[in-house]
Amino acid sequence: MIPNPYPGIFIVFEGIDGCGKTAQLNRVYGWTQTLEIIKHYDVLKMKEPGKERFFGKKIYANLSDKNPAALHKIDPRGFQTWYACDSKKNLRENIIPALKQGSIVLCDRFRPSMVYGARTLGEIPDLMNMNRQIIGEDFIWPDLILIFDLPVNAAIKRLKQKNRDLDEHEKHGILKKVRICYQYFARIYPNCRMINAEESEEQVSEKVKSLVLPVIESKIRSTT
Repeated sequence: MIPNPYPGIFIVFEGIDGCGKTAQLNRVYGWTQTLEIIKHYDVLKMKEPGKERFFGKKIYANLSDKNPAALHKIDPRGFQTWYACDSKKNLRENIIPALKQGSIVLCDRFRPSMVYGARTLGEIPDLMNMNRQIIGEDFIWPDLILIFDLPVNAAIKRLKQKNRDLDEHEKHGILKKVRICYQYFARIYPNCRMINAEESEEQVSEKVKSLVLPVIESKIRSTT
């Protein structure tokens, strides 16, 4: 991976399922429409994995598979290769072209989500190396990674309020492990900011804006 070398700004929203990251992404998207400093910039929303992409479709289908032999159950690391392949396509076809044009890209999940495939903290660097190998020269690093931290019980309560069945990544044991992995990830990789997602949506939004605005201002100053 390399730092984002393009004039655009790449911001990623991360955290365990139910943490509120998508709601905060949508809030940032609306807020950016009011910022005078970026009135001439396009702001784009993207998501990984992509349900319309080949590997994204495979991922969602596999997560819904209750078969004990489903790939995500028997080979979590192999399953993560699908995420890396989906991300490679998204980077090459969507993210990088947008950044080259100077757009602001807000992405709902990116490679930090690989922590879902880590059985131990020690596996996280190995998973990162696997991502580097698959994605190659397209593996650029975001300008800012926002990780929304929320206790697992609160996250599951929010998920259940959506009145849908939980997939295999949304069970208590998985989310507990993944939350710890995200906290570790934020300590060892650059541009990560942990945010307390227990506060009200409005309070979280104000914190997010206080982190996003300096990144936007700094990048614009450096490219003009």
